[in-house]
Amino acid sequence: MVLKAFALRIPIVLNLEVMDLIFLFNTFYFSSTGHWTFVCVKYINSILIIDSMNNDCILNKCDLIELYKSRDYKYLDKYSTWFPVLASPQLAGIVADLMGDGHLQGNPKWRIDYCSKSLEELARFNEELYSLFKIKGKIRECKTNYYKTFNLGVNNKVLARILNKIGVPSGSKVFSSFNIPKWILADKRCFSRFVNRLFSCEGSVDVNSKCIEIKMYKSEDLMDEGIAFFQILRGNLYNYYGIETTRPFLEGRINIRKDGFKTIGIWLKIKKRDSLDRFYVYIGFDDPNKNIKLRKIISISQ
Repeated sequence: MVLKAFALRIPIVLNLEVMDLIFLFNTFYFSSTGHWTFVCVKYINSILIIDSMNNDCILNKCDLIELYKSRDYKYLDKYSTWFPVLASPQLAGIVADLMGDGHLQGNPKWRIDYCSKSLEELARFNEELYSLFKIKGKIRECKTNYYKTFNLGVNNKVLARILNKIGVPSGSKVFSSFNIPKWILADKRCFSRFVNRLFSCEGSVDVNSKCIEIKMYKSEDLMDEGIAFFQILRGNLYNYYGIETTRPFLEGRINIRKDGFKTIGIWLKIKKRDSLDRFYVYIGFDDPNKNIKLRKIISISQ
């Protein structure tokens, strides 16, 4: 049974002082037609919000409504079909895309952007978004760089807030501390899709060195957080698929940006032939050229 989110206006009782946010319950069990359903209940300025929850639920409407002033809660009504947000490999892939070649702008704009040289890749991302949220972005040519890339922009504050709440970092990723969301780590299929998309965006296949490699840049003060991100990635690759990687290691030089900030590259590589083979079987790349290179180095390593 799926219990849709709804709101009830009730009088303030129990002699509670007026507050922007009052929690009556975080969660409780609600019985309906003989079935027990896990629900989330919150009381916000005389509005009782009840959301359904299940094992795949990672975000409810009541989790998002806390971010809005009481007078704005009705703004979410037209997005009620998005809730509850459920864990899925498709959603995990979107999170990875935005951690890789994407960008989520926080306050005050709350929008997302996804960049690529390939219009086909932007169309794929657009369709992934539409299949889950029935919303599409607009593609335009980037004129601020020399890489001849295109940008897919989605101006929807609710969507951006949802993605931020489920694990997509806002702002510059180089200066942000973030990790792989727990709901992705907890599910083998979600984790596989996450790694597939992260490596499709940020990874590469080095034919000469016969390895798969991925690099992340972090500001000097967030170096430990970047290493921790790769350590968790490394551990779950082995636990789920028996894929062995190198330990995360630092690039040999520190980069000084135009704004004066210092950044450093953090690397992770997959070198062993059986691990390369397992990566190809269980994860792979969406980029056909990378898959061709991967098959080539596996055959050479035999």
